[in-house]
Amino acid sequence: MKKVRLTLALAGLFLVSKSSAISLDDIQVWTGSGTNRAVLVIEWSTPQSLTNSSLPPPITDKTLVWGYRFNGTATGTQMLDAILAADPKLYVVADETYGTFIEAIGYNLKGDGVIGIADGTGTNFFTNGILTSVTVNVDAAHAINGSDLYWGGYLGPNWEVWNELGDAGGFLASPNRSINTYWTPDDTNAPYSGVHGQWEYSQMGLDDLPLTNGSWIGFSVAAGEFETNTASVFDVHKHAPPSPDGTYVAYVCNTNDFAVQIVSTSNVYATSPYNDPTAILNRPTLKFVDYLGTGTTNRVKTVEPPYWTAPDGSDVITKISSGGQITVKMGRKIYDDPNNPFGVDFIIYGNSFFSASGISGSISDGTDLDSAGLSSGFYGHPMTVSVSQDRTNWFTFTNTQSLFPDNAYRWDETNHSWTDEEMNPTKPLNPSVYAMNFSGQSVASGLNQFIGAAGGSGYDLKASGLPWIQYVRVQPGPGTYTVIDAIVAVNPVVVGDAVSITPDNIASGITNLFFQKPDDLSQNLIAIHFGSVGGIAKVSTIVLSNFSSFAPVPGNVSSAYQMTLKPVTGTSAVNYIADVGLRVGENYTGNGGDLRVFQWGGTNWISQPFTFNLTNDEAVVGGVTNFSAFVVSQIILPQLSIQPSTNGFIFQFTPVPNCTHVLERSTNLVTWTPIATNAPATMQPETFQDDDAPPNNAFYRVLLDVP
Repeated sequence: MKKVRLTLALAGLFLVSKSSAISLDDIQVWTGSGTNRAVLVIEWSTPQSLTNSSLPPPITDKTLVWGYRFNGTATGTQMLDAILAADPKLYVVADETYGTFIEAIGYNLKGDGVIGIADGTGTNFFTNGILTSVTVNVDAAHAINGSDLYWGGYLGPNWEVWNELGDAGGFLASPNRSINTYWTPDDTNAPYSGVHGQWEYSQMGLDDLPLTNGSWIGFSVAAGEFETNTASVFDVHKHAPPSPDGTYVAYVCNTNDFAVQIVSTSNVYATSPYNDPTAILNRPTLKFVDYLGTGTTNRVKTVEPPYWTAPDGSDVITKISSGGQITVKMGRKIYDDPNNPFGVDFIIYGNSFFSASGISGSISDGTDLDSAGLSSGFYGHPMTVSVSQDRTNWFTFTNTQSLFPDNAYRWDETNHSWTDEEMNPTKPLNPSVYAMNFSGQSVASGLNQFIGAAGGSGYDLKASGLPWIQYVRVQPGPGTYTVIDAIVAVNPVVVGDAVSITPDNIASGITNLFFQKPDDLSQNLIAIHFGSVGGIAKVSTIVLSNFSSFAPVPGNVSSAYQMTLKPVTGTSAVNYIADVGLRVGENYTGNGGDLRVFQWGGTNWISQPFTFNLTNDEAVVGGVTNFSAFVVSQIILPQLSIQPSTNGFIFQFTPVPNCTHVLERSTNLVTWTPIATNAPATMQPETFQDDDAPPNNAFYRVLLDVP
């Protein structure tokens, strides 16, 4: 087993949502400063073999990416140190016995600050993102926060390090892992070096790994355990990280998001494996076994819907015959929540599908979705949906529709292959997708419209007039049957995620997008009201916690966010106009009079006019036509104190960070003379001295220059 030497630490996270390879220009949040750029990629995935490990698999497969700026020379260690210092959600376990070896990497998805690992006998907590004196067994420990991305291993599957091919930088986009599942070793008898597409298995520790402009360093979980046998999966089945993707956050499965109880059924199809009503409980199907008896397991995709059975033999879908119905109780109340994306409150999944063209043979996981084409419409089974609070009074939606196809995993368009990164079943599709004509597009291009959602058809409770429901009933359309896979409650979109906005949305009155706090879904952090949009666009958001790539921020930062808007397909710019609401910091108690909103203009911060919504603690900037970084900053005017000194007076005050302060003196309150000037970067008290005070009366003031 190769042990990597490094000195640790990690920075500003950005999850990018293009299906093609992420470029340096796609990364929004950077740490460090300078003209050179390097990138860190980390992929959490489930190992192929769990020998020597008792860890639970990562909660989802996910690839994240960070950017690092520098001048002159730098090393992988320096990049990691800078990123760890800048991103409080990222944490690592390091063994420094023989140089620094990374044993575990975690990411606190919800940002709730509860960071630790436990093995059943003890618990270790992290300070400043790094733990070097681990006392728990890393081959048995798990993250104490069950929603964290986490993996650790020493004798079990550990973390491998990769760098760009040639180790000489120059990669403006993520190295392409290629369509091969695993690497190609240089020597199959001693497989300790080799390549995986444009990734190269690192032969140096990070403290000896030089960075140049366009360098990429990747971490991935080994396929198997530590082995001296060169034929083991650990040695033969190494894999570099896939191209990073997804401005959407990882979905953490919660059984309360789904139907949990069958209340009643009638006219259920009589033949197995479609006659079990309980098949629609819990989450939508991820994988199923080919009914032909070949034992092939395939992912659910828009061109291959769920059918037959799951890999464990359980049923995956239920067929309701003409005149029948199925009624379920949801795991939680579903509220009519206008803050949900597009106002959608729940989603129903079936087994609808598009037909694919331009391929030979049957659809499978080996089908290249970049080559396969889509038909203009899809095949499904019409159904009528009703909802209730009490199982007595029901509201029936007037439209009888076939459910939109679904897709369980992310497709890596760059590598022409599937990842194991799950799409989010609680995130609805943009309703305008249902009416799109996909004819002539590739299947992969059609999936670009999903923006991390898993598909299905969404329903808005607003039409029912009910504030909440907990029961859902599904009936086939007149004279036909229908098929159900799952019924799911929608979760709000959080900051760090992305959704789309289209001209059709604006025309139908869907103009608001809300992004909420990951660990408190009742709190909106960003609210965007679109007045217009000139095309189909993706809106991405993140919280800013590191400003090393920007000019110093005037004042005391209360909250900071970054937003981007890009076309979902193509490269043509999308014109838009929107009002942007930014929630101020949790500890703010003022009325907005002491706040400023600054927007990044590319080289400096520009003060923007805003209104303050006291009810929502929200600063609203109107008429925005170019999303970028926004900072809500508090300007607390300095209070000047004075003390006599031997030769004059000493003045002290608490400054406003990154603003110019000028101490001035006057004898007549008309003419003012500058005594001292300073522009401190922190709120540490400042001291000025006037050793040439006039013998008679004098007046003093501090002049504050806020950009």
